[in-house]
Amino acid sequence: MTSCATIPKAFRMMSSDKEGAEALNMNENPETGPAGNVQAGTEKVENQDLKRRLRRTWSTFFGQAGSLLAAQKMAVLPVLEGKNALIVSPAAGGIPEAVLAPLCEKLLEEGKRGLAVLYLVPTGALAGEIFNMLREQNARPGLRVSKKTGTRPDINEENPPDILITTPESLDSLLCRHPGVFEELQAVVLDEIHSIDGSCRGDQVRLLLERLREIAGKFSVYAFSAVSGDAIQPGERYMDDFQVLRAGGEREVNAAYTASFEEIFELSRERQLKKVLVFCNTREKAEEIAALLGKLPGPSKVVVHHEGLSKWERDEAENFMKNSVRGTCVSAMPPEIGIEAGDLDAIVFGGVPPDLSSFVQRIGTAGRRTGFVNVFFLCDSRLKTLFELLLDYTKQAHLEGSVYSPDLSVAVQQIFSVLYSSPRGVNEDYLYGLFNNFCAYEDLKSIIEELLAAGLVSSRNRKIYASEFIMNLGEEGTLHSNISPVRTIEAVNARTGKEIGEVQLPVNCIRDGQAFTLEGKFWEIVEMEDSKAYVKKSTVKGVFNSLRTASRMGAFFEYLPEKIQKSELEKWQEV
Repeated sequence: MTSCATIPKAFRMMSSDKEGAEALNMNENPETGPAGNVQAGTEKVENQDLKRRLRRTWSTFFGQAGSLLAAQKMAVLPVLEGKNALIVSPAAGGIPEAVLAPLCEKLLEEGKRGLAVLYLVPTGALAGEIFNMLREQNARPGLRVSKKTGTRPDINEENPPDILITTPESLDSLLCRHPGVFEELQAVVLDEIHSIDGSCRGDQVRLLLERLREIAGKFSVYAFSAVSGDAIQPGERYMDDFQVLRAGGEREVNAAYTASFEEIFELSRERQLKKVLVFCNTREKAEEIAALLGKLPGPSKVVVHHEGLSKWERDEAENFMKNSVRGTCVSAMPPEIGIEAGDLDAIVFGGVPPDLSSFVQRIGTAGRRTGFVNVFFLCDSRLKTLFELLLDYTKQAHLEGSVYSPDLSVAVQQIFSVLYSSPRGVNEDYLYGLFNNFCAYEDLKSIIEELLAAGLVSSRNRKIYASEFIMNLGEEGTLHSNISPVRTIEAVNARTGKEIGEVQLPVNCIRDGQAFTLEGKFWEIVEMEDSKAYVKKSTVKGVFNSLRTASRMGAFFEYLPEKIQKSELEKWQEV
């Protein structure tokens, strides 16, 4: 079975406006909110003028190209002027360089030392890509660049880097342990913000930015997004008084549904695709598929990449993919870690991802430079229906935007984080102020009362204190991540008592009513007994709703009041 389909124009993830954006004046159009759209090419600045304004950084960032792309010209001036911006672009297209070059120029001009630019990325792999690019670009200017990932990173407060590249979880940890390094912060860059916006990780970033502003005061924010729908509301979640800059072009997804890897490689030859990344959900599946691909005639060298391998072996796989002209990698790394594989021609879904956010993030792995994504789904007719539903939902989210509501589990996580960083306690008023623009007063009050009743926090003289439990979470590093860990459970047919197999699910999703796929079939949990899940047959829609819910359910969901838990679940199912 082979089914190929180029996603119709309506699904392409950028506007088809010939100039790349509409020119909107917010004073004349109140619907634009605290921002306006700036049309690409409106600022007709000659290269010589930009060279003059980027005299210290032009040669290292743009010397080989000799000139700037229209999208890059559009981004440089607002950054030089310190204006906030959300930059909508179908692919990277040099946008990171166009923002980093003027930021570096300003740092070199001022001659100050200390952490001035925070570059926030959704995955450790993207952190590596940006770090390598920026380290190379700044070899001559001489700015210091550092990369920090993981939930217990360390930094020299006496001699911090000028530019720090990190993830939301690492930033949370650094804010708790080394808040002083952020006092001189001038700019924050949010790369691929579309991949986490509307999820527990995006909401965590919202609150981390508020905490940064308490330390550093005002700083500029630059967010990159591939979503062409409404950019005003997403932008408002992360910054004030900003411009929306729309780069021209369309991001196209060319999807193919295949029943075997033989069909995938045949299509790859027809399309002249050379570098392919296969996504799996478990290391066992990754090893199984890699062994299978190694036996097939024709395909190029196959490497495997997962957490069960040593760091040296993972680095070898990544270096091969980055430096080779042709190759295939089978990866089972968690989505938030990812794989640094360089430019890819295609991605393959070797199974249904654990949640909708992972699906969107994996779709965006390819086509970062070209804006064109080849996606292969290894599936039968049943799974094809589910993948089509996931793809269609992603299309609607990109074009129209999705309905947003804050993930209240993030309120719990951030309360824990703030308390861990303040062993002497914090005033209740501070917490209510921090969450003022995030959730309703009554919801936060209910959450704090629940935490007090459970003994997770204590209160004296209107100050809230961390429990030993919270302090232990902080020491372990698990406090800083709201990504739910996965757990392997044994699925048993509730009607026949027959063992079906093992499945990995986010811990918070191991509950009655949760649906999942196993061996190409759809199942729903009806009862849990220790590590066994008694299940019944489910539907495509049931699995889809569960994948969508899993994207929203942070690791600290279990600490919410029962009433809020129920309300949150009902709300996500209705969206």
